[in-house]
Amino acid sequence: MEKSPLVSVIVPVYNAEEYLRQCVESVLAQTYSHWELILVDDGSTDSSGSICQKAGRTTSKIKAARINNSGVSAARNKGLSMMRGKYVAFLDADDLLHPEFLESAVAKALATDADIINLGIRRFKEESPALFLDIKPIPDSVKRLGNITHTGRKACLNTLYQKRNFEPSPCGKLFKASLWDGERFRQGVRYEDLDKIPLIMLKASVVAHFPWPLYYYRQHTSSYLHTFSLARADVLKVTGHLRDAMADDPELLRAALDRQLSANFNILALIESHHSRIPETDMAEAERIAGECWRKIKELRGRSLRNPHVRLKNKAGIIVSYLGGRSLVRLLSSAVVGR
Repeated sequence: MEKSPLVSVIVPVYNAEEYLRQCVESVLAQTYSHWELILVDDGSTDSSGSICQKAGRTTSKIKAARINNSGVSAARNKGLSMMRGKYVAFLDADDLLHPEFLESAVAKALATDADIINLGIRRFKEESPALFLDIKPIPDSVKRLGNITHTGRKACLNTLYQKRNFEPSPCGKLFKASLWDGERFRQGVRYEDLDKIPLIMLKASVVAHFPWPLYYYRQHTSSYLHTFSLARADVLKVTGHLRDAMADDPELLRAALDRQLSANFNILALIESHHSRIPETDMAEAERIAGECWRKIKELRGRSLRNPHVRLKNKAGIIVSYLGGRSLVRLLSSAVVGR
């Protein structure tokens, strides 16, 4: 097996001028040298595009492309069409990689012949300067840990059941590029990661874990997942899509239905907890969505309550729904809100 396979790092870029240079520098600082960086400018209106072009002129290892503003899925798909690597990693333009991210991921991939390497994620606040992230070398004790592996099917199940360390994000992972043959992120949907990554996991024979946090995720208080709008109800369509994709496999279907239940709890709780701040023009739609969520919760809750794989947070929400109905869910919405 090739000792130093090429890794393609794909970065979708949209109006990220404040963070993009740090993002690129974190790739340039990698201890593993056989990589290509693909920067895809998604029609930015700030200086991000010129930053991408300038980076591309500094080294042949960096490729810069531009598309009309079409969303993160289209930008990632453009990168997938350009990649030449045996492996591919996804990096968001406001995030960073630990210097040993690629070296560790490739070493684990070669040692296990895994199709996906799942690495730890460290979250840091938006206002935290990168220079003060206190990035430290990986401890030798972590490097000596035995290989932790799952089948792709088990990784998919754990992701649907929202088990710890099984994020549906493509970031913080290394994929064999061949997994993406004929696969692309679906455009026009939010929660595009949840929509695609469980299905990519199903294609994997082996998923290996490297537990040290080597992907640095910048938390923005104004980001999509930290604010509320009715557009977040798109997760209901995405979990419905997953349910349909798993329909012919009873074990996977149970997991997909629980993820759908969780999404309906989440959106109902968000609507109830933000009820007083919803614009009058959106109120009728909010009530319609909340009513649909409640009907779906009643349809799915009994099955998930009997499922031993369902996380306690979901079971607590189910019990609340039985004890006090929708009114108690409203009162306790902050306790049952989940991603």
